[in-house]
Amino acid sequence: MPLDFLYKKIKNTLRKIDLKLERARYSLHDKFQPSMDYFEGGLYDAIYEASCKYPHNTALKYFDNEITYKEMIKKINKVAAALKYIGAKKGDRITVCMPNTPEAIYMFYAINEIGAVANMVHPLSSEKEIEDYVNQASSRIMLCIDVSYPKVEAIIKNTDLEQVIVVSPARSMDLIVRAIYTLTKARKNHIKKSQHVITWGKFLQKANKFIGNPHTRVNSKDDAVIMYSGGTTGKPKGIILSNLNFNAQVLGAKYLVPELIKPEYSYMAFLPNFHAFGLGVCIHMPLYFGGCSLLIPQFNPKKFKKYIKTYKVNILIGVPTVFEYLTKLKLKKDDLKNIKCIVSGGDIISMATKEKINDFLHDHGSGAVLENGYGLTEASGGFIFSPPSLADDPDAIGYPLPDNEVVIMNLKTHKPAKTGEDGEILVRGLSVMKGYLNKPKETEEAFIKIGIKKYLRTGDIGYVDEDGVVHFRSRLKRMIISNGYNIYPANIEDVTLTCQHIAACAAIGKEDKLRGEKVVVFVVKKENTSERVIRKELVNIYRKNLAKYETPREIRFISELPKTKLAKVDFKALEEL
Repeated sequence: MPLDFLYKKIKNTLRKIDLKLERARYSLHDKFQPSMDYFEGGLYDAIYEASCKYPHNTALKYFDNEITYKEMIKKINKVAAALKYIGAKKGDRITVCMPNTPEAIYMFYAINEIGAVANMVHPLSSEKEIEDYVNQASSRIMLCIDVSYPKVEAIIKNTDLEQVIVVSPARSMDLIVRAIYTLTKARKNHIKKSQHVITWGKFLQKANKFIGNPHTRVNSKDDAVIMYSGGTTGKPKGIILSNLNFNAQVLGAKYLVPELIKPEYSYMAFLPNFHAFGLGVCIHMPLYFGGCSLLIPQFNPKKFKKYIKTYKVNILIGVPTVFEYLTKLKLKKDDLKNIKCIVSGGDIISMATKEKINDFLHDHGSGAVLENGYGLTEASGGFIFSPPSLADDPDAIGYPLPDNEVVIMNLKTHKPAKTGEDGEILVRGLSVMKGYLNKPKETEEAFIKIGIKKYLRTGDIGYVDEDGVVHFRSRLKRMIISNGYNIYPANIEDVTLTCQHIAACAAIGKEDKLRGEKVVVFVVKKENTSERVIRKELVNIYRKNLAKYETPREIRFISELPKTKLAKVDFKALEEL
C-alpha cells in the first residue's frame, strides 16, 4: 500500500509539471467573437486534437483510476478497430446503454471515429423502452452494462441486434476498489455468451484482428448522436444531433462563460451520458479543452462529500436537487475552495434556493456563485448560459450562445413579443437539432416560421429584457390558466419557499369547474414542524406576495416530491395524486 501511494504521488507530480509545460506551449484564445469559426470535424477529432496538446493531462477519473489523454485515445482507437472488425460502418447507429464509465466514453468516441451514430439509451429503462429505442434506430450493435443485460437478453429476438457487448462497472476500477466492489456490490448476472453476446474483454480482442486504420473522415454536420426526449407528451422521440451541435456548444461556452473552460479544471460528471446536458457539458466540454471529467456512474448523495474532498473538482454541473444535497453536507471552512464554477440546468431553481447555495459556497471557501444553464435535448442540452453578473437576477437564465438567436413569440398573435413581454421562447442556430428520428411530421410541428426564419419551439414561457437577457417564467405545459389569468407555478414556488418551515414544494394546476384550473401546491415540510403552523404562515405569505387569482386553493403535504429518472420533479406524477 505505501509503494502504491508513492507511485501515484510521483506520477501525479510529473503530470503537474508536464501540464505547466504544455500550457506554456499551447495557449488558448482569451476571447472569441460572437460569430466564430467552428471545428469542422467530428467529436472524436476534437478530443484527438486536445490529446495532441495535452497527452499527459488526466482526461478521465473513475474512482481511484486516472486515465491520461494518451491512454484514452489509445483505448478509443482499439474500440474503433474492434467495431470495424465486427462489421460496423459509417452511418450505422450503435446503441450505448451505459452509466458514466470509461467504457461508455471509449465506445461513444469510437463510434464517432468510424463515422457511425451513437444511440444513447438510459440503462434503467424498461425492457419495452429499450426495445423501442433499439428498433427506432435500427441498431445492430449494442454496448450495455451488466445490470441491464437481463432486460436486453429478453428483447434481442424482437430487434435487429447482431452483437451485444456486456461490461461490468468494475472493469476500469482501481485493483483494490474493484475487489471491494466485486465482494460487496457485484451482481450475479449470468451472461449467456453466444455469437450474439460477448464480454468487453472478448470484444477488445477483436481489435487485434483488424487490419488498417479505423478512422473515417466525418463532416461537422453529419449525424453524431441520437438522444430520447423525456416522453412527457407521449412516446419518447429520438432526437438527431450533429457533431457541430456539440462542438459549437463548447466553443460558444468559452466565449460566454470563460470561467468554465480551463485545461487544468476537472468537472464532476454525475449528469449521465444519455442526458444532452451531461454528455455535452460534463463530458465533451472538458475533453475538448484538455480538462478532466470525473465519471460518477450513479450519483449517491451520501458520497457527495467524499467526491468533493477526495477529487477536488473545480466545476460542478447538475440539477437543482443535487445542489440542495450540497447545502446539507457538514463541511469545514475551506472544503469548497477548489470549486471555481457551479452551473444548474435541467430544472427550475428558486431564488431562495439559489441564495442558500451561494451562501453555502461562500461560507466554505468558494468564490463561485450559482450560474444557470438553459436548454432542451432538441437544442443540444444547453444554448443559454448566465454569467456571474446575473447571479442576483431571480429568473434570468442568461444570453444565448454565439450564432444562436432567441425570439419571444406572443402566444395569441404568433408574432415577436415586445421587450419585457411574456411569450414562448423560440430558438434558431447552431444548437438546434437536425430533427426527430423517422418522424418528419413531428419534426415539422416542432418548428414555426416567423417571417422567413424557422425557429424551434421550446414549449417554455419567458421574456427578453432591454439588455438582451433571457428570463424564464414557466413551462408552457405547466402554465396554469385560472379565470382567464396566466399563472406561473415557478413564482408560486418561490413565494412558498420563503416559509422557513418548508424543505421543498411544487405547484400545479388541477381541473376546476368554476375557474378552469385551480392552483394546488404540494409541500414537503421540515422535521418537527406542524402542518397547522405552516398553513397559517402560508396564508399570510400568500396574502402579501400573490394576487388573489394566483393564490393556491389547496395545500397538500407529502413526504417527498416524486422525481423522474433524471432527478427532476415529476409533475406528471403530482397531477395523478
